[in-house]
Amino acid sequence: MEFCNECGGMMLPSDLDGKKVFKCKCGATKPFKEEESQAYKVTTKIEQPVRNEVTNLTEVMDWKEENLRSTIKNFRCPGCGYTKAHLETRQTRRADEGMTI
Repeated sequence: MEFCNECGGMMLPSDLDGKKVFKCKCGATKPFKEEESQAYKVTTKIEQPVRNEVTNLTEVMDWKEENLRSTIKNFRCPGCGYTKAHLETRQTRRADEGMTI
């Protein structure tokens, strides 16, 4: 693992003009040492395009109608009119304060 001399951020292995280098998000680069160059493998793997995951609103609403059950009686969203809701609690503050719902 290499760190940038300019900003201190972690540098990732990358290809630059056919040569392996360490590259930082700030733009700084460091060359690989010859003995280290075999230890790193630079790859990019894309499973599927993002477009395949984007759905339209009617598909999402149909899925919600089939799979979600309302835990609140007589609930109606003032913004969209949707009648189903789900409660979730998280401890976002100190332990001696109440939970966020």
